[in-house]
Amino acid sequence: MRLPTRLGITHGALVALLIVLLVVTLQGLLRMLGVMTIISDQRLSRLDAEEELHRSAWDIEVALRHARIACAEGASDAVAADRIARATGTFSDVLARHGAAAPARLRDASLQYEVLANDALSNRTCPFLSLSSTEERRMQLDEEMTDTWIDRLHELHADIQAKEKSARAIGNRTASNGVVVAVLGVVAAVFVARLTARSVTLPIARLAADATRLGDGDFTPIKPVGGPPEIDELRRDLERTREKLLGVDRLKQAFLASVSHELRSPLGRLREALALLGDGTLGELTSKQGRVLTLASRACEQEVRIVEALLDMSRVSSGLPVQRQAGCDIAKVVEAAVEGERPAAVDRGVEIRIERDDKSPSLRLDSALVERAVANLVRNAVSVSPRDGVVRVRIGSRADEDRRLVTIDVVDDGPGLNDAVAARIFEPFNAAQVADRPAGIGLGLSLAREVARAHGGDLDLARGEGSTTFRMEIPVGTEEVS
Repeated sequence: MRLPTRLGITHGALVALLIVLLVVTLQGLLRMLGVMTIISDQRLSRLDAEEELHRSAWDIEVALRHARIACAEGASDAVAADRIARATGTFSDVLARHGAAAPARLRDASLQYEVLANDALSNRTCPFLSLSSTEERRMQLDEEMTDTWIDRLHELHADIQAKEKSARAIGNRTASNGVVVAVLGVVAAVFVARLTARSVTLPIARLAADATRLGDGDFTPIKPVGGPPEIDELRRDLERTREKLLGVDRLKQAFLASVSHELRSPLGRLREALALLGDGTLGELTSKQGRVLTLASRACEQEVRIVEALLDMSRVSSGLPVQRQAGCDIAKVVEAAVEGERPAAVDRGVEIRIERDDKSPSLRLDSALVERAVANLVRNAVSVSPRDGVVRVRIGSRADEDRRLVTIDVVDDGPGLNDAVAARIFEPFNAAQVADRPAGIGLGLSLAREVARAHGGDLDLARGEGSTTFRMEIPVGTEEVS
């Protein structure tokens, strides 16, 4: 699935969750609005109608009371009756409109006022109103109407409270559902974001590691890393780059091998010719001629070492197996390497010391390659050590998990390495000038590491105060000799 499609699906799922949250919230708000509508339209409007009926009935009571007072002050029956009749007529109209919907107790209490008013109108009004029985009857009606109206208000208040409680419950449920959906949305968003990020970042991180490895000269094929098709297209582009770089590297190795091989024959004949001159086969040499011959011999040997290093690097880098021989004494290999470098060390005024354990392991290795690798390390240490300095070559061993390793430490008395030089010390053709030593072609340390790795070991750098230690490690075989 391509990345835009995947992002569309994941973000669409999040949008769907937001829509669900919106729907749940709107649904809760609509239900709360419905409850409030019931309270407003039904309960409160009904209360208004009942209050109008109560007021009209109470107007009859007020009219009866005022008519009694007027009669006591000397008003005629007609005046008192007219006041009572107007209040009764208004009550009849209100009862006709709201009586059927009014509660039975309120309606009955209101009708009792109408009955009392009709009794006052059907008799002589003033004498009827002045009766103590009439006054007692009116007071009872007042008390009953007041109790009825108070009870009705309590009922309405309880009903409204119940509806408010229902509305609050709906609001709480809506809020709870909203919180649940929101939490689910957050969790889903985090999960989708992490899943989408992992599907992209992990393959890219692997490809970045492969690109770094490719830049370091490791041309191992780049395996599929998964992820969207865009990532796989990037991997294929990186694989094509690897194949091109591998072809260039092979061409370079083949060129170096060819050039080195072509140089080896004339250098060999030149070495033999110089040896004949030095032996006096062609006659005695003067002192000046001897010095010139010495310089020429040293230059020739240096060129031979360079050619041999190029050939060794070409053979090891091409992946050809090393030619191991069983029963090689590592101490003798190291001593041979040191002896080959001792004349140059004497010329520089540097002493080489060999330190070894009591036992010397027997190894299966390519002794010629290992000897040249150790010689490169010793030569490098001698070149950076000051006059009267000491180069220590220590042969030891250590345990590493389920195997034993022979260790060869080469320690110089040089000024040490700075960070920039140490970071690239093992890169081929990376020649750096240390102290007063001129820069070479930069193959010695790189070849030494490749030889150690070809034997299953490694070569590491240990920096110190005013000195540098290179440690070569080679796995030990099953045999050991004293």
